Amino acid sequence: MNAAARNLSLPLAAAPAALLLLAYLLPGLVGHDPWKAEDAISIGIVHQMLEHGQWLIPHLAGELFLEDGPLYYWIAALTAKLFGLVLAPHDGARLASGLLMALILACVHLAGRELYGKTEGASAGLALLGCMGLLAHAHEALAEIGMLAGQAIAWYAIALARRKPYSAGWLLGAGFVVAFLSKGVMAAIAPMLVSLAAPLVSDAWRRREYFFTLLVGFVMFVTICGAWLGLAEYRSAGFAAAWWQASEAGFVRPPASILGYMAETMAWATWPAWPLALWALWEKRRRTFDAGTRMLILAFVVSLAALLPLADPREVYALPLLLPLSLLAGAGTPTLRRGAANALAWFGVMTAAFLGAILWLGWVAMMTGFPDFLARSFTRLEPGFSGQFSATALVVALALTLAWICLVLKSERSVYRGPTVWAAGMTLVWGLAMTLILPWIDYGKSYRPVAEELKKHVPYGVRCVESRGLGEPQRAALDYHAGIVTQRLERESGKRCPLLLVQVRDGYPERIEQGWKLLWEGRRPRDRERYQLYRRTS
Repeated sequence: MNAAARNLSLPLAAAPAALLLLAYLLPGLVGHDPWKAEDAISIGIVHQMLEHGQWLIPHLAGELFLEDGPLYYWIAALTAKLFGLVLAPHDGARLASGLLMALILACVHLAGRELYGKTEGASAGLALLGCMGLLAHAHEALAEIGMLAGQAIAWYAIALARRKPYSAGWLLGAGFVVAFLSKGVMAAIAPMLVSLAAPLVSDAWRRREYFFTLLVGFVMFVTICGAWLGLAEYRSAGFAAAWWQASEAGFVRPPASILGYMAETMAWATWPAWPLALWALWEKRRRTFDAGTRMLILAFVVSLAALLPLADPREVYALPLLLPLSLLAGAGTPTLRRGAANALAWFGVMTAAFLGAILWLGWVAMMTGFPDFLARSFTRLEPGFSGQFSATALVVALALTLAWICLVLKSERSVYRGPTVWAAGMTLVWGLAMTLILPWIDYGKSYRPVAEELKKHVPYGVRCVESRGLGEPQRAALDYHAGIVTQRLERESGKRCPLLLVQVRDGYPERIEQGWKLLWEGRRPRDRERYQLYRRTS
C-alpha cells in the first residue's frame, strides 16, 4: 500500500465525520455549573419548569420571562428529567443544545446537498463547525440554539421544495414553529420572508406545487403557535400584549455605530465561512447565479436586516448569519484554487496549534507552577483558584491532540482540507479548554460559591427577600443554587421584606436608606460587583 492510499480521504467518510461531530459536541455540555449570563438564565428558567411547574410560559426566579418562547426550555427540561439519575439538572438541560446542534448540522448538510450536491453539503457542515462564533454558544443552554434549529429546518425545507414540495411543506411549518417558539416572531421572520420571495428569485420555486408547500407551512405555523399563544393568554391575561411589547422594545432605529460593531463581529464570528462564501460568489460572477445561490443571498440579506435594528446588539444574535454563509461556503469549497486551499488549511493548522499550545502550557503551569509567569497570570485572572490533577481529563486531552495531529498529517491534499482542518482545529481548542482548564473556567464563571455563602446568612424561615440592582443571571443563580427568589424593588417598590439584597459596583456609592443593618457582603473572584445583604431594623 503506497503512502497516498494511506491518507485520509476528504471530504470525511461517515465514520470519521461522526467521530469529529461527537468530539465537537460532547465536551463542555456537562461537568460544570451554570455560567454567567445566558447559560445561568436558561438553567434558571428550566429550574422553574422542573421545580415549580411553570411549563406553559417561561418564568425566571418567579417572574414572567418575555424575551424567549418556551420550546428550547421544554426540550432542556425533558433532557434534564431523562438523565436526572446520572446528571445534575443543569448538565442534563445542556444536552438539549447538543441534540439541537446535531439537528442543525444535519439540516445544513442536507440543504447543501439539495442546492448543490453531496460534497457541497459535507463542506457546508464542516464550514459551520469551523465557525469561531458558534463554538462556545453551541455548548450553552441557549434559546438561540432552538432558533437556529428552526431556521436550519426552514432553509432545508425551501431547498427540498424543488424536488419534494409536499414533504417540504411539513418541514417548513416545523421550522417556523421551532424558530417562533424559541425566540419569538423575529426569529421566524427571515425564513418566512425568504419562503414567500423564493418564487420571485427563481423559476425553481415558481410552480403550483410550491404553493402547497407554503400553504402547509403557514397553516401549521398559525395553528400551533396560535394555540400556544391562546393558552398562554388564558393562563395569564395580557401575556400576548406584554410579549409583543417586549419584542418591540428590543428594536430601535440603528445608530451608525452598529454597522461597525456588526462588521467587526462578523469578521471573526463567521470565519472561515465568509471568505469561502465570497469566493463562491466571485467564482460565479461571470454567469447567472443559480437558484440556490440567489436564495441564500436573499436569506443572508434578510437575516442581516433583522439584526441591524436591535437595541442591544450582541455577538450571539449573529448566529443566524452562519447558516446561509456556511451553505454558500460549501458551494465555494470545491472550486478553490490550490494556493488558496493550502493557505486556508495552513492558517487553520497554525491557529489551532498556537491556541492548543497555550492551553497545554497553561495546564502545565497550573499543575507545576512552571513557567512561573504563566502560572502567575492564571492566578491573577482567577485569584484563589487551586488546580486539581485529573487523569481522565489528561487522557481525553491527549487523545484529542493525537487525533488532531493524525488528521493534519494524514488528510490528503485537496480543496476540502481547509474547512476540514478548521472544523478539527476548533474541536481541538474547545476540547482542550473543556478538559485541561475547565475547573479554572468554572471557578471564574460560576455563581454557586456566592449563592451558597449568601444562603448561610439568610435567617432560618425567612422567605421574603427584596433586591435592588440584581441582574437576571444573578437572580437565576440564586434561585437555582440557593432557593432564594428575590422580590425586585424595581418592579414592586411597596414591598416590606425583612431582608434586602443589593448588587453594587465598585466606584459607585451605596444608597442604603436608614433602618437597615449589614449582615453579609461577598463577591465572585475578579468581579467588580459586590453583593450586600441587609436586615430591616425598623
